Amino acid sequence: MYIGLMKRTFITTILILLMFSGALGAQETTEKNYPTFSAFLTEQNTKISAIESGHSLNEVKEIMGSPIIVKVPKIGKMKPLSQLFKQPEYTTKPIDKAKKEIIILWYFTTPKNEDGVVSRTECTPIIIKNDSVIGKGTKFYMNFVKTAQIRF
Repeated sequence: MYIGLMKRTFITTILILLMFSGALGAQETTEKNYPTFSAFLTEQNTKISAIESGHSLNEVKEIMGSPIIVKVPKIGKMKPLSQLFKQPEYTTKPIDKAKKEIIILWYFTTPKNEDGVVSRTECTPIIIKNDSVIGKGTKFYMNFVKTAQIRF
């Protein structure tokens, strides 16, 4: 229990330092209270559903919003949550076979581990080419990587 508290304190400290150092970019971080973590996930997935082929990079970022500190109260045996989600969690910029840059934004949508670390397997990718969304989701991404001969 003491080690878990130390780990949580350490992660919180790092996140605060990142926010104040500007490492999260110029986007302002918002804080939002949710009744449950599922309510946050539902909102994330609803936003992802609103993104369509043809949307620009700026439109995607507008729909998904700025980095957010998700706050969920203690519910039953579940501990309270206060965690930063970067929006997107990751951005990758591979090159396709035509030597064109692709932008892939990874948004947290599907928790798999409860370790507080967000991995790409817990995110939904949104693929943007020539400032236009061409697809989203893991299935599209996996097929696109094969057919477009992506190089990272």
